[in-house]
Order: sequence, then structure tokens, then C-alpha cells
Amino acid sequence: MMLTILIISVIGTGFLADVFGRYFKNYRNHILSFSVSVVLSLICIHIIPEIFSHHEHTLGYYLLAGFILQILLELLSKGIEHGHVHHHGSITKSQLAIIFIGLCTHAFIEGIPIQSFDTNQSHVHANEINLESSFSWIYFTAILIHKLPIAIVLMFFLIKLEVSTLKKYLFLVLFSITTPLGAIIGEQLMLIESFHEWFPRFLALTTGMLLHITTLLIFEDHNHSKDKFKNLFIIIIGIVFGVCIF
Repeated sequence: MMLTILIISVIGTGFLADVFGRYFKNYRNHILSFSVSVVLSLICIHIIPEIFSHHEHTLGYYLLAGFILQILLELLSKGIEHGHVHHHGSITKSQLAIIFIGLCTHAFIEGIPIQSFDTNQSHVHANEINLESSFSWIYFTAILIHKLPIAIVLMFFLIKLEVSTLKKYLFLVLFSITTPLGAIIGEQLMLIESFHEWFPRFLALTTGMLLHITTLLIFEDHNHSKDKFKNLFIIIIGIVFGVCIF
């Protein structure tokens, strides 16, 4: 169910960005600020406590490794994961392919833990007793909120490159299935007993990647914002929303 929601949501968001692009562009920075604030809130309140509830002293290294891995991936993706592409001038087909490979590698890795929680869950609050509030849904929500703005930016990027409609939606569909593919691979790995101990490590790695993106975006958008008080208000609303949804 989660993977179906993820695929439909990403494709649907990309389609809306294609059809109503001018409206999205007017609010793109606000959408990014809100979404990363929600994700950062979920990371701090739920995901990091889950990581360190496993009492493995090396997990901090995996968290740091994820942070560094994201920096390396952005050498390929040119930073499209956090709302814009750091590339000037024309882009060749090979450069577009490299950017897309970097983006999909990021999406694949962050999908690995999605369906691996049910047998490894330990950080559960008293009110998280139903399916909708289980930790797997918390992580899934963070990934979903993170991916939807990327779908918008990806569509804007492809439109700017004047890619054909068929290729635009082919790229969008491929992007939409990379995270579910990572989730399926992760779930199968967790069925192997020797991989059970890797659950918190994968979670720490992906959390480090998300931490890099969220913190960078918050500082970057706030510093470049023309109305810093409005941007700060949006960030606070996003954090409060992240606190309240679970």
C-alpha cells in the first residue's frame, strides 16, 4: 500500500507541476521550506530516537557517512534533491543521464528501510498502536513529503530542457519507482538473518542523507529569502505540523 501511494503521489505531483507550472513556480520556495521543515521535525522527534534505541555505538558513523554520501551524490545530481540544479549553460543528453542517475541512486538508497521496520520496531510511542501510526508510516511520510517537491523540481527541469512529453513522463515514472524498488530490495534483505543487524545502519545512513538536504535547504532558502520573517513563519509551521501528525 505504501509503495502504491508513493508511486501515484510522485507521478500525480509531477503531472500537476507540468499542467499548472506557473502556479507552482510562484510558491516553489514556500513548498520547499515547508516540506523540509516537516521532514526535519520527523527526523529529530522520531527517526533519530529509533536509530539510537538500538544501542549500537557505531551508528553515529553511519549517520555521518550518509551525510557525506549525499554530498558525493550531488556531484552527479547537481543538487536537484534540494530544489534546484547547480549547472549553468546547456546540458547534453549524457549530462542529463548522469544527473538522473545521481537522483535515482539517492531515491533508491532512501527507500531501503521503508518496509524493514515491522520486524525491527522499538521506538513506538503510546499513541502509535495502529497501522497508520507505526514507525514504518512515520519514515514513509518523511520520504513522501521529501519526494513530492523533488518531483516538481524534476518536471520544471525537464520542461526547461524542452524534453519531449513522452520522455518527461518516462523520467517521472522511472523516478517514482526507484524508491519503491529500494524498499522491496530492503525488505528482501531483512528476511536474511545475517542482515538483521544492518537495519539500524541503513536507517542511520539514509537519515544522514536527509539531514544534509533538510539543513542545507533551510539555511539556503532562509538566507536567500526576500521576506525572512515570512520564510521563518513557514519553517515554524512545518516543524509544528511535523510534531502534530504523529
